This record gives sequence, C-alpha cells and structure tokens, in this order.
Amino acid sequence: MQLEQFEVVFLDDDKTTVLDRQMVNKGDKALYKGKTPSKEPVNGVNYTFDGWTNEEKLESVEERVVLVAKYIAETATSTKDENAMLQASLENAENTNLNATLEAGQKVSEQQKAFAKETRSASEIVAEVMENGKAEIGQEASKDNVERD
Repeated sequence: MQLEQFEVVFLDDDKTTVLDRQMVNKGDKALYKGKTPSKEPVNGVNYTFDGWTNEEKLESVEERVVLVAKYIAETATSTKDENAMLQASLENAENTNLNATLEAGQKVSEQQKAFAKETRSASEIVAEVMENGKAEIGQEASKDNVERD
C-alpha cells in the first residue's frame, strides 16, 4: 500500500520564485531544506527573513501546501561604529551635565556659607551693593570728564 503524498512549495515573497518543492507523506512534518531566504535592500531599507505564511501547516501535511516567505523591514540601519559613537556622546553629555550640576551646587553652597557668616542684614548688604554701584558709575563719569578735558 502506497502512502498518500502532498506537494509542499516554498515561494519567495514575489510569489513566483520557487525556493523549495518537495513531496511529503500525509501527516508527516515538512521542513524547508534550502538556504535561509534573503531579500535585496529596497531604497536603502534592509530586510530580514521572518518565517513563512501558513507555517502551522508544516507540522502535519494534510493537503497541498504553498508557503510564502515573510520579511521584516529593518528600521535601524546604524553600524556598530555609529552605535559606539552615539553611546560615547551620550556618556559625555551625562558627564558634562553632572559636572555642571556639581559646580552649581558648589557655588550655592559657598553662597550659603558666606551668608551664614555675614553679620549684616540683607537690607544693609543691598544698600552697600547699590552704593558701590553708584560709586563705580560715578568713577566712570569722572574718568570720562577727565578724558574730555
């Protein structure tokens, strides 16, 4: 008694290129026997093989089966060098931000210490700053007058 057999056809995603064709006994499992399918890049987009349509029918062949290759478009096309450069840039930015934050914290701390040591009131300090500002402006005005004479 001869076992019933069915044709199993593996097509590329163009649905015309036959990648593999085999006869499989009814109820047997079918396996693709060719090289892993590949697809040429289109408009700079690379593709990776992602299995077959109707793949579940390969477990137990009960009829003629036609499978078509599926591909996934790769969204990231960066190289290892580009990734390394990006990582280094991110680390540099993190370090720069950390250093700036530490410096700012140090300045605030120094200001807080200076104010803690100060015996004058805030209004006295403001008055002195204003007076010094006037004195500097006055000095500039006197200097301008001397230069004109």
